[in-house]
Amino acid sequence: MEVILREDFLPLGYVGDTVNVKRGFARNFLIPRGVAIESSSQNERALKHKLSAIVAKRIKKKAEAEAFGNTLSQIIVEFTLKMGAGGKSFGAITARDVEGALKNLGYTVDRRQIRLVEVIKTPGQHKAEVKLHSEVTVPLQIKVIAAQIVAAPVDGAAKGKGKKGAKKQSNEGVGEGVEAAPESSEDTTEAAE
Repeated sequence: MEVILREDFLPLGYVGDTVNVKRGFARNFLIPRGVAIESSSQNERALKHKLSAIVAKRIKKKAEAEAFGNTLSQIIVEFTLKMGAGGKSFGAITARDVEGALKNLGYTVDRRQIRLVEVIKTPGQHKAEVKLHSEVTVPLQIKVIAAQIVAAPVDGAAKGKGKKGAKKQSNEGVGEGVEAAPESSEDTTEAAE
């Protein structure tokens, strides 16, 4: 089903775009919330009447996106990634992490607008793209610093022996006591005969 977006909706597009969506999604979500209208001749005529306002709104949004993009392309987002002794990273940096870091810096960007080539697991300089508008995409610099973690030697054998040994000893003690009881009762039985 074709619908015309009346406002920006990131997963689909921006104001004035005509997009194809599933009928249920349009009827149950987009149209009732006023995000989109059904693409029909009557709606297209009404849209053409309002098109000048929509075009003005798109131009204004694009100008705002470009201004915000200039600011955003100047900053460097820094992360600290924990690294093991063998160079293995503990965790990774995703678009959600970048969104949180930008929010801490005072910039509001939705994680769906952030495009990483892949999840970041290595220290160094990385780049991401932020799509602020259908026509405005800006690069974002990400700097990852490695924090070394010294792994303490783990003596797994000592830990395992202590717990298992305690259980064995207690079981052995119970087992000996159980075995001893029948022997003594047999002895008393033999003595009684």
